[in-house]
Amino acid sequence: MNEIFNFKRFWTYFKYDLKQMMRNHSKAAILIGGASAIFYVVWVLISLVFAQQWSAPPIIGRAIVFYIAFAVLIIYLTRVYGHLTDKRAGSSWLMIPASRTEKFVSMLLIILVVIPVLFLAVYFLLDGFLSLVDPTYGEALITGAAGLYTTAINFLTRMGEESPILLTPTNLIFPTVISFFCNCLYFLLCGICFKKNKIVGAFAILFGLSLVSSLLTGLLLPNYLEHIQITADEERMAQWIVNVMNVSVAFTCLLTAGLGWGVWRRIKTIQH
Repeated sequence: MNEIFNFKRFWTYFKYDLKQMMRNHSKAAILIGGASAIFYVVWVLISLVFAQQWSAPPIIGRAIVFYIAFAVLIIYLTRVYGHLTDKRAGSSWLMIPASRTEKFVSMLLIILVVIPVLFLAVYFLLDGFLSLVDPTYGEALITGAAGLYTTAINFLTRMGEESPILLTPTNLIFPTVISFFCNCLYFLLCGICFKKNKIVGAFAILFGLSLVSSLLTGLLLPNYLEHIQITADEERMAQWIVNVMNVSVAFTCLLTAGLGWGVWRRIKTIQH
């Protein structure tokens, strides 16, 4: 059993893996995590030059930058372990005294937990600090997000009372998290599979899949619309929508598990 997973050995390797990740990607981490501060500085400079006044960016603009930075972070995951396809770096990684299982678990923890949590912590701390020191900045994003969350809870509660479809924030958390994991694992897998043009290759596959899904949607949509017209009863229609949502979540879970298996198979078969 110790040859497969030893906690002490795993913890030693995990700390080493974290240090390597921070050393190799510190510049990218500063740029992505500090996007709020960069956007703030650029906005203030433009305001001083063109409007001759100190003005901080509005919360809508800051929210857009946050989502862009978050998307860039997910795409950048192709680079975090992309060095494994390099002959020299990949060979060194294979020689590290840790089992493949320990390396796999460490990889998943860093990709799915450590990097997102660090990004959110740094981003919101910087945003909150700017909100405290600059009166023109307005409320912090985390405060606005809390208000939006409360509004969403109230809205979903009313919807649940008026509609036979049960909508609650709890029901939406799992699909959101599993979709996030799916995206992260996809870009991770592309990063350790493609030797060059990792991001281009990842988007090329997505483009091909979007074409196939568009074709299938075009073929199946008329049948769905006909079914909706036939299913005039509100309760039956609501049940049909719930079934579609459940199938979608189940498919995402299977896809996430498949991507995780693909990552596992790839690190088991890496050879240099």
